[in-house]
Amino acid sequence: MKKRVVCLLLSFLVLLFAFSFPTAAQAAGKDPVKRFLIFGCDKAAALTDSIFLVSRNEATGELRVLQLPRDTYAAYTEGSYRKLNGALRSLGSEKCKAFFSRALGVRVDWFAAMDLECVSLLVDTVGGVDIDVPMNMDYSDPAQGLEIHLKAGRQHLDGAEALSFIRFRSGYVNADLGRMDAQKVFLRAFAEKCRNLNAATFFRMFMISVPHMQTDLPVTEAIRISRGLLNCDFSAIPIETAPGEAIRGKNGAWYYVLNRMGAQSAVNRLLSPNAPVSDKAFDPDRVFDRADDADFHGIYSSPAK
Repeated sequence: MKKRVVCLLLSFLVLLFAFSFPTAAQAAGKDPVKRFLIFGCDKAAALTDSIFLVSRNEATGELRVLQLPRDTYAAYTEGSYRKLNGALRSLGSEKCKAFFSRALGVRVDWFAAMDLECVSLLVDTVGGVDIDVPMNMDYSDPAQGLEIHLKAGRQHLDGAEALSFIRFRSGYVNADLGRMDAQKVFLRAFAEKCRNLNAATFFRMFMISVPHMQTDLPVTEAIRISRGLLNCDFSAIPIETAPGEAIRGKNGAWYYVLNRMGAQSAVNRLLSPNAPVSDKAFDPDRVFDRADDADFHGIYSSPAK
């Protein structure tokens, strides 16, 4: 696939919140909802640490975000590795878009993938972010070269500290789900900081992001949607995690199993509010189910909470 470099807002985090400029798509008879699949990648392991699906109504500028846990069980390959964080590495961007489109029952228009080390560079470029750290965060992993040491409380984080905040998971009772909640907090804080940036700072962000990102978003589209950044009320944007439950598999690995009814409801609420996905169209191949495992299947098929 031909990968195009996005101009002006070539940043996973900025793109995530820049879909707020109304267009004439609805008047032209096109589907007014556009969807963007966004990955934050662990460069060392070539896996995706963060997975977001962003929808934007081009007629109203309304923005909604669905977050999918990286450990979500998904049969996207015949291989033994069935966590969703391996989908991009296994399928490539085009097949990955096709997989998500069919599995969720909604069209995915564009994708972007960036390595997470770019986050610290971008945060430093905007002058840091203000975040209420919920607990003392201390974690050491020499093998990854990872050292996290943050104190609880409201504080101003620089780039390295912000990256530590979104990578920390060991202190949360619900582990990776706690980290996903922290990512939501960070995204809002970062997006708010971007609202008052000047053109020169955006240009620096562009130059920083170029070597860290791949995307198929056309340049003209990126420029157009970036203009809506200042009009976006970030505090009002729904950001939800797809409903499901964490479970340990027979091989000892932890998975996140989507609840079919809950996930379908979330897709309809966040990604396709004007054209609800039917029971038949959502996960038609049962890729999020594991019918031969009673525990997995029980979570997948139980009534939504």
